Amino acid sequence: MAFTPKRKEYKSSAGNEYTFQNVPNSKQAEIVDVGTGLHGKVLNSRMMPQMLEHVVVVPNGLKMDDFESWEELEEVTNEAFSFLRTGQ
Repeated sequence: MAFTPKRKEYKSSAGNEYTFQNVPNSKQAEIVDVGTGLHGKVLNSRMMPQMLEHVVVVPNGLKMDDFESWEELEEVTNEAFSFLRTGQ
């Protein structure tokens, strides 16, 4: 059984549109390892860039500072993380 990426279209509360795509389990494990601290706590400064680089595929190449507000950055990266974990 081969990995087949799933995609999800997402529209933020600010009205911006994004496309998420999941990654293979091995890459997901790497992302979680990079984005969490010693006791498994999510570290925003590490996890958010991981979501923008590996899960948010449209628009491509987003950085944390590309967002006008922390609220939208947090909303989009949290939704991307949820999609990565659940595929929904």
